[in-house]
Amino acid sequence: MKFQFARLYLLIVLIASLVIFSFSEIYNNFFQDDMSYQIDIKQILPYYTQSRGSIPYDNVKLKVVTAKSIIMPKHLSQLLAQGQIIKIADETGYEFYYQYLDKNNLYQFGPVLTKKANEDNGELYFVLLFYSALALLVLGFIWPLFKDLAKLQTKALTFGEKLQPISSDISRSSNIYPLANTFDKMSHQIVETMQMHQDLSRTIAHEIRTPLARMKFVSELISDDIDVEHQKRLKADVDEIEQLMAEYLSFERLEHEHYSMDKKLENVTQFFNSLNEKYLYQKGSISIDFSSNTTHAYFNRKGMDRAIQNLINNALRYANTVIEVNFIVKDQMCFIVVADDGTGVGKEAKKLIQPFIRKNSKDNNDTGYGLGLYIVRKILIWHQGKLSLGNCSELKGAKVTLSWPNQN
Repeated sequence: MKFQFARLYLLIVLIASLVIFSFSEIYNNFFQDDMSYQIDIKQILPYYTQSRGSIPYDNVKLKVVTAKSIIMPKHLSQLLAQGQIIKIADETGYEFYYQYLDKNNLYQFGPVLTKKANEDNGELYFVLLFYSALALLVLGFIWPLFKDLAKLQTKALTFGEKLQPISSDISRSSNIYPLANTFDKMSHQIVETMQMHQDLSRTIAHEIRTPLARMKFVSELISDDIDVEHQKRLKADVDEIEQLMAEYLSFERLEHEHYSMDKKLENVTQFFNSLNEKYLYQKGSISIDFSSNTTHAYFNRKGMDRAIQNLINNALRYANTVIEVNFIVKDQMCFIVVADDGTGVGKEAKKLIQPFIRKNSKDNNDTGYGLGLYIVRKILIWHQGKLSLGNCSELKGAKVTLSWPNQN
């Protein structure tokens, strides 16, 4: 916001200055008369001798110099030869006037600090004062506006990080008060809507357990009266609903925890060892290989632990014999690659990142990813990273890549 303020401020001052300067030049060129004139030094010499103390010049003196001692351009020499007076001014504003006394000598009148030089200095000071006042006027006009915008931007960023009702505290006299007031109302409405949605979803997730328990109880009672395949299908459907509820409740807890999801320097070896222990008795005949090219990296251990478990759980559904989990640090970036030797993913890869998207498993039964990949994606967003889904060229199965900056 500071950069935008400085850019707009300089742009306004520059445009205003150019407009004023342009009109000033146009006025000077078309409406002011040229009031230049010449004075014969011989005519003012007697007056100068009689009124030496009262002439308004500083350090004025008249003397005779040799023509050879003054070096001047050819065209000025020609003017002197014609009997005219020439004027030579230096960079300090002083002027010297020359006229031939005789063939070899010149009158030199000066140095003279003319009234015009003083006027030029006065005009310069006035111009500087005017443009300074203009800059201050523009600053006084746009600074309160940008100060309120910066305050509103800070509130918006805070609201984006944590969904809580905000009050922008913008004065009613501010030009952006209607915008700030609308933003305050919008934040309250969003928070209320989100809270209502969370309460409703949480209530449904909890309440649905009762009919599920009844379904499981009834399925056990009638297990002897129905076909085995139907019984397995019913049990699988009930288990899937329970899994979706568990994932949703897990996601709800994660939403509340992400505000404290700060990255710290963690030991990658210990992190992988703890993950490996969790899957010692769950992986069955599938091998899970962990590898890393570093010992330490910056990440939130609790969040990343949940993300990797979700990826491994998904991979276990489709892998044939092996799952590889690689932790790579390169060019100040962290990468975790989870790959398997299953069927891979097709054109629906991007859709699978969304919640409750399904794909067909290797046994042609519908298997839901549920919230698994969506939770992983949210965790990566909180790490300022991203998730990509594709196929592994080596294992010929699915490959999920997590990446985030390796910094606190």
